[in-house]
Amino acid sequence: MDRRIFGGKKYMRILMAVSFVWLCFLSVDAQNATENVEGNVSYMTSQNVYIKYSSTKGIVVGDTLFAKSNNTLVPALVVYSMSSTSVVCNLLPNIKVNINDGITAKRRVETKESEKTKPIETQNNNIIADTSLSANKKQQNSGSPSRKQKIYGYVSLSNYSNFSNTPYPFLYRNNVSVSFNIKNIANSKFSLETNLFYRQGNGDWTKTKGTMFNALKIYNFAVKYDITKSLFLVLGRKANPNIANIGAIDGLQVEKSFKGLYVGGFGGARPGYMDYGFNFNLLQFGAYVGYNMQTSKRNMQNSLAFVQQMNNLKTDRRFLYFQHSSSLLKNVNMFVSIEMDLYKVVNQQKQNTFNLTNLYASLRWRPVKRLTLTGSYDARTNVIYYETDKNYVSTLLDMQTRQGLGFFANLNLAKYLYMGARVGYRFQNNDLRQSKNAYLFITYSNIAKSKISSTLSSTILQSSYLQGNIYNLRISRPFVSGKMNIGLAYSFVNYKIMHAETPFIQHIAEFNFTVEIIKKLSLALNVETDIEKTNQFYRAYIQLRKRF
Repeated sequence: MDRRIFGGKKYMRILMAVSFVWLCFLSVDAQNATENVEGNVSYMTSQNVYIKYSSTKGIVVGDTLFAKSNNTLVPALVVYSMSSTSVVCNLLPNIKVNINDGITAKRRVETKESEKTKPIETQNNNIIADTSLSANKKQQNSGSPSRKQKIYGYVSLSNYSNFSNTPYPFLYRNNVSVSFNIKNIANSKFSLETNLFYRQGNGDWTKTKGTMFNALKIYNFAVKYDITKSLFLVLGRKANPNIANIGAIDGLQVEKSFKGLYVGGFGGARPGYMDYGFNFNLLQFGAYVGYNMQTSKRNMQNSLAFVQQMNNLKTDRRFLYFQHSSSLLKNVNMFVSIEMDLYKVVNQQKQNTFNLTNLYASLRWRPVKRLTLTGSYDARTNVIYYETDKNYVSTLLDMQTRQGLGFFANLNLAKYLYMGARVGYRFQNNDLRQSKNAYLFITYSNIAKSKISSTLSSTILQSSYLQGNIYNLRISRPFVSGKMNIGLAYSFVNYKIMHAETPFIQHIAEFNFTVEIIKKLSLALNVETDIEKTNQFYRAYIQLRKRF
């Protein structure tokens, strides 16, 4: 069966994609490189998803965030509000995430001006030259050690509970999350990165008897060795930021860079598709090349990877992955990712192919200082692993390509006053009714100079099986110089499910509280309840987090 993403003009579309990749590698006129930064889902409500990062620098309202699906990154959320370490997002249609899931942001990297002597002002208002940069360069060239050990990370303990005054059972889930990193261990060339997550809930003790990976998730556990400043090795489990869409790699990675060009390769295995454990029957290997141009004004980043994935030494999937990020003009940012499958099995016959499997493109434009516009296009087919999914291949091949369009606008109307809108449209050829959604919000962040922030929002949903509206009012206020925050929210949910006689209506109240107990130690509490005449349902989330 011929899997076509874009109808009859298949080969023309493929040619256009290849031409675009070639032009991106030849281009030297772009701005704003990006890097992948990993965050985690810290809390979820019926409307919003909260993502925690070590820093949100380089992330802006309207950005698309990515979640892992089948060990690849897919567009999942859109940022509509943020603080220095957290972002609040809306889920894209047909996307599901869970507490502590890894979420990747394509963070913009600011280009540093070329190093030069900087003037500084003394207490006597005399201007002197700051020669520290030059001195550091001389120190490095003279052979003295420039590596310094740095330890950073966090430990998080959390509990998520569901309970009510009904016969429904009490449900809970305890989570422990640890990120421990040492850069340049004992001032050496070795570094260590770890990111572990443990989950235990009702009855989960019995589930861990077969394998501990039902409860324990190892997202990152790797040792890095810097052979030189431009050549390094990584051993263990780690997602490579230059080819992050393929997910974590269990094995050996090597990368060499020279000037703006970098090349790399890897060999090892994929995490288990059932429990994310170690499974060395799922061997994979590949290579990649990229170009990262950075000047004082313009940057560009491109990478192209070849990946071969196996299952019991038989080809599971073979594909090319391309990623491009740049600014075409001032205040215009573009991101594109393309996957081309190179292998398929038809009627038990192995064949080479060149099929465009996944395409995602987004464009962000800031025409004036107070307005940001973002548009995106997404086209995805089901990725087929011909050995892993061999019992379901015919079903997967029959599924139509899912395509989606998105548009987001954010406007700063006045000081403290913001408003925005997001519209999404997702469709397949065999859909009875296409999925549509719209989200509108208006925020005033300092009512009557009281530091009270309020957001009024509305969500409109329509899919093949339901349609409905969600109206939400949220207020919050910081205290103790921003070290404590208290918030209240109310939501009215009105869903009409297809073929159901009565609508599904909910009144939801929410309370949240965060406080920095001492430096780098914080506590967060969120309680959500359905307001009904007889039955009361509660959802509570509490987290204690220590950074170091």
